[in-house]
Amino acid sequence: MFKKQTSLEKLKNQHPYRLEDLPVSIGSGTESTPLEACTLDQIAFATLALEAEIRPVSRRLNALRELYDLARKQGALGAQRVNDIFADEGVHA
Repeated sequence: MFKKQTSLEKLKNQHPYRLEDLPVSIGSGTESTPLEACTLDQIAFATLALEAEIRPVSRRLNALRELYDLARKQGALGAQRVNDIFADEGVHA
């Protein structure tokens, strides 16, 4: 009939937008621990591992944004090629 909510499910209901993407478990390879049974240290290590995965993607994203912003500051339009926008070495953003 009615399933008793776990503490984590109650917490998710109280903070639906902040906690909706929590994983069911954390771990690597064949070893995985249900989130409710994880220690804070395990959560911290999982966070560090995710940050290591995200960091290169974030750097590429920021570099592309910077290139886009520099091109727009040069007055470039959407159909122009990067090589053409920055061909004049005397022009700097």
